[in-house]
Amino acid sequence: MTIKKKNYTIYDIAKISGYSPKTVSRVINKEESVRATTREKIEQVIAQLAYSPNAYAKNLSRKATTNILISVKKKDAFPLIWFQTLLDKLLLTCKELGVNAIVEYFDENDSITNSIIFSSGSLVDGVIVFYESENDSRIGFLKKKAIPFIVFGKGRNEDVVYVSNDDFLALYQLFSELDKAGYRNVWMLMGGESSVNLERARGAETYIQEKNEQMSVEIVYGLLTIEAIYDYSFQHLINGNYPDVIFVSGDEKVQGLIRACYEKGIGIPQDIAVVGYDNIPISQYYTPALTTISPNYVELSSQLLKSLLKLIDEEDVSSVEIGTSLIKRQSTEI
Repeated sequence: MTIKKKNYTIYDIAKISGYSPKTVSRVINKEESVRATTREKIEQVIAQLAYSPNAYAKNLSRKATTNILISVKKKDAFPLIWFQTLLDKLLLTCKELGVNAIVEYFDENDSITNSIIFSSGSLVDGVIVFYESENDSRIGFLKKKAIPFIVFGKGRNEDVVYVSNDDFLALYQLFSELDKAGYRNVWMLMGGESSVNLERARGAETYIQEKNEQMSVEIVYGLLTIEAIYDYSFQHLINGNYPDVIFVSGDEKVQGLIRACYEKGIGIPQDIAVVGYDNIPISQYYTPALTTISPNYVELSSQLLKSLLKLIDEEDVSSVEIGTSLIKRQSTEI
């Protein structure tokens, strides 16, 4: 029999084989509680269709609905557009995989008793932790109660599984592009000294050390808001004391730099090139349109959820760093 090629689903396998989608999923997952004759028939259909199962098909065999908690620690200047973009993708992935998700916003000064983690008991099968801090009470509690969890962003502890952007490589590659375009002096205007920002700084400094010591970088931490970026830029962009490029660690905060440059008559990119990070939707409508480092939001959300599901199933999971891409627009000449 010749079967027309298409993107088959688990429901196609079930219809052709005459078994339920859940039974098909049990065969895909190589569960032992399937009769040999049933397994053989389903495997024949799978082979005939050259079917490749996705995570949803594998997830159907779960005995009950999986419930996860997305725990978000509120920080200064929260919420941010990049986070909402990632959260939207993550919730969509949960829906696609049939996973129930609860989102909590956990204040930085709250006790763990104020978190759903503390009161959920067995209702939550696993947790995705955002904005892990040093000595984070959520991490300690999750470890104590042996609740599976994964952290977004490079973990502060070696025994914590995380999914993050490859922030080191993102800035290393950015400096390579800046170098090719002839830019030499760079300011990096950063938020707090988080693992994310430290990795970005390390990427920039490593490129200079390895590839071109004629380049220079000045790194400024503690600029957490649009207003802070504006104030710093307005105070320091004086008497022609301009770098070739200013990198701002967050697209939203770039608005403060643009305002300061406008008020001082500094042209972008004629006098200063500007690069952001996050590729939030509105960044393409800045004046000029913003060159920015774009996370792979789809892959980040997919890896976060799939890794957590594996941890819930007591499978071995390693941390993952996802590559970014540079979106070149009119705020630079690269």
